[in-house]
Amino acid sequence: MINLMTFVNGSNLFGTFKHLEVFVDDYEALYRYIFSQAVDTWRSTVNGAGPLPVRLMRVYWYVVDSMDEWDLGSMRSRQYLHERFTEDRDVRSRWLTEAARVNAGRGMDPTRLEQLAFSMCFDDFKNWYEKKQSILSGMNRFYHAVESASDFIDIRRCGRWKVDLLHKTITEKGLDAGFAVDMIAFKQQYDVALLIGADTDGVPGLDYVKEAGKQALVVEFNRGSRPEGRPKPAATRLKLAADCIVPIYETDLLKLGLASKGDVVEEAEEEFVIRDTGNA
Repeated sequence: MINLMTFVNGSNLFGTFKHLEVFVDDYEALYRYIFSQAVDTWRSTVNGAGPLPVRLMRVYWYVVDSMDEWDLGSMRSRQYLHERFTEDRDVRSRWLTEAARVNAGRGMDPTRLEQLAFSMCFDDFKNWYEKKQSILSGMNRFYHAVESASDFIDIRRCGRWKVDLLHKTITEKGLDAGFAVDMIAFKQQYDVALLIGADTDGVPGLDYVKEAGKQALVVEFNRGSRPEGRPKPAATRLKLAADCIVPIYETDLLKLGLASKGDVVEEAEEEFVIRDTGNA
């Protein structure tokens, strides 16, 4: 018996589906399909185990479940943001221009205009932040429902959003590290690791488990239909390090009812302008 364990970077997976412009509702069915394709690809390319059966052990799905907490009703938070607003020339200039436009013809003095510009900026921060809180809450409810309904999917809540309110951006922290640590920690429980949504940050972990005698497969999602003959995967460091690539095609997902065309997954992913840079 060959044991296969799946590791999923949730943020990268959502980003891929956003790029493909597809929506997935039943992730248990999706992961079962990917498993079957991985086994077929592995048998036809690596073929080191002959006819031995392959068992899916677990799907470990790494997700963000928290974000920086700001009490925007406190004077301390407002004062801190006002200091950052004053120091950032670009943000300050943009909101001064907007405040002047809104109040054109009123002859407002510079001090009052400055106050109004920050107030407008702060309200914009607040609306954006509350929207992200709502999105994260919805994502957590979704993950809880998936985990409750499945006997082989484990949601690994190891990531958080580091928030830059002034520029309305989110930096994801911790997800890649949790992914890599578990892939190494669980190495005695599997023979083959299947990586979904992994990126080049996963290369050291992949190399480590391969040195420990494990095999590693990397899923590659593709637009359109399956080509004639064996496809040639894109050459990346991660894919070159893998034992084989498992191609998954958009058209197959649609035909099998595993995905549908439409608005993509979570709106929260639109704010991922900066990727994980460590465990800060």
